[in-house]
Amino acid sequence: MRNQKFQNSFFFIIFGSVVVLTAFLLKAYIGIIIVAGALAIVFRPIHSKILKATKQKKNIASLASVFLVILMVLAPLLLIGFQVYREAFGLYVGLSNDNFSQFNDLVNSINKTAQSLSPGFSLNLNAQKILSPILNFTVSHLSGIFSGAANLLLNISLGLITLFYFFKEGGEIKKYIARLSPLSPKNNEDVFIALKKTVNASIKGSLLVALIQGIIVGIGFEIFGLSNGALWGAAFMIISFLPSIGIALIIIPAFIYLLISSNFLLALGFLAWSLGTNGVLDYLIAPKLKKGAGLHPLLILFSVLGGISLFGAMGILIGPMVFSLLTALLKILPEVTQKTYKT
Repeated sequence: MRNQKFQNSFFFIIFGSVVVLTAFLLKAYIGIIIVAGALAIVFRPIHSKILKATKQKKNIASLASVFLVILMVLAPLLLIGFQVYREAFGLYVGLSNDNFSQFNDLVNSINKTAQSLSPGFSLNLNAQKILSPILNFTVSHLSGIFSGAANLLLNISLGLITLFYFFKEGGEIKKYIARLSPLSPKNNEDVFIALKKTVNASIKGSLLVALIQGIIVGIGFEIFGLSNGALWGAAFMIISFLPSIGIALIIIPAFIYLLISSNFLLALGFLAWSLGTNGVLDYLIAPKLKKGAGLHPLLILFSVLGGISLFGAMGILIGPMVFSLLTALLKILPEVTQKTYKT
């Protein structure tokens, strides 16, 4: 009996050490693995149809699914990200050279307009203190992606290879995780189902809608003569997670700038474009896509920001997925704790 306890203790010491060492080995690639897993979940229905069309030829179906992800997700994100980086870097360099004239002119114009309506009002803003940290954050996070072409190519290649095997062996991986899990088969299935629903709803209903909204705002900037459309579209994508007030932080200042520097009809057209298109997305399309998400918009906001701070640009996907897993586990927590107390 004593010998058995010693053997068990020795095994768990070795097992724990190997798990910790494995975690350190995979630390640099955990983001790639998580993103690949999220994409595999989202594209699983399409992959199933491709698998059926190829008569269950897993290699061909998995390659086709990966190619589809490249066309639908990777290529557009790389193009948008590169353009955002270029605009952010150009604006950052300009601000570093104390080129704040346009911003200061806008503030002065707003001050004059506001003071004519309310004497004594003063909009005291410092362009360098406000814009430099934001642009520095954007440039520092995106430069790590686009400055090293070899590293970018390596990460993309690893992600696509991982995604291929998730498509090809996703069912076997799911069964293996279920065998390792100490939870009951029902609880395991509850976790898998909840995770699938929340990941799909979070990515499709929140991230996809935010991406489309950012693109629409960026297009609006270009159509109505405002510069750096990709940069402000990307900024709108992030702050659109703020309930109710997110849209005002980008749209209203841009509207005021057009109103003061251009003409009323141009400003009104921009406002109508932004509010109309985003209103359709927010109230007609997004609720259908977010069905079953189980995540509050504020939680999605923090998950995205936290994901970006930990994993860079990939955190936009990783953050909501982690929160989705937490939500799935919290749903079965009462049942698990109740069984524990009974035993």
